Amino acid sequence: MGINKQTLEVLLNENQHKNITGTFLCTGRHTVNIDKFTIINLFNKYHLPTEKVEFYYEKQCFDNITRHCNSSLLDSDLLSSFCNAEYHCLDRSEYEGANIIHDMNTPVPDSLHGKYDFIYNGSCMDNMFNPASFIFNTSKMLKEGGRILHIECATGVSGAYLMFSPEWFFSYYAINNFKDCKVYVTVAREKGTNRHIYDTDLYSWQPYFTRQLDYDDIEACKSINGLMHVIVLAEKGKESTSSVAPIQMQYLDESTTDWRKQYKKFQQSKRPLIRLLQKKENSELPFLTDHYSYLGSGF
Repeated sequence: MGINKQTLEVLLNENQHKNITGTFLCTGRHTVNIDKFTIINLFNKYHLPTEKVEFYYEKQCFDNITRHCNSSLLDSDLLSSFCNAEYHCLDRSEYEGANIIHDMNTPVPDSLHGKYDFIYNGSCMDNMFNPASFIFNTSKMLKEGGRILHIECATGVSGAYLMFSPEWFFSYYAINNFKDCKVYVTVAREKGTNRHIYDTDLYSWQPYFTRQLDYDDIEACKSINGLMHVIVLAEKGKESTSSVAPIQMQYLDESTTDWRKQYKKFQQSKRPLIRLLQKKENSELPFLTDHYSYLGSGF
């Protein structure tokens, strides 16, 4: 579980849109897989002061808690470098210093409902048996106006228990009437400096697409040719629910709720999509479908 440069940028982009304040929950301690140079560059991009980051590195206040710890910041110190939110950590055991102990395969107690302004899930769900329980729980734990950021594996990768489609997340937040939901995918097609640090192509996802009569599933799968993750940012509204289960898109009919219609509402949100300056001339869309829109490269 971790924070990489891609999710840090989503956090900073979201903080610029609406300040991250109040109570912040990490589901598990997250190893910060980002070097100082990259952190400073991202802070500069979003016009944030870098003094705290410089201080932590000067004093060598590095992570010595997480299982994959390295010479980088603690997740709580990184958070405190750009916002004043109060950090909490939930895990199934105390082994990495969590202050809330709970197995997310089971319902959270009522005492945790409506408690958090922001929740960060840095790839916990692809390590558990019952991910629906997790997303029901986190939705209940959010306050009205609270936000959640997910990153999860979207293609097969060593060590992952599960993989997730963009539709899985979008359909859930849409049918539960969240105020907004932005869904991205990243595709890493070239090796990085290590298995956690790499540049990616960035795409947004939407539920509508153009049907192709000659669609080739094998060629579609080959189009990934790398490692794909789904990144989701959702905001809870006054009328949001948490326990409604959607029906997969291809089985929607007149007897089901067409959650795709929420996309129009989400489009009207003032929350900006991430934009990148670096573009490829011929970027291949994931799975060769216009569910995806190319946003840029070098992400």
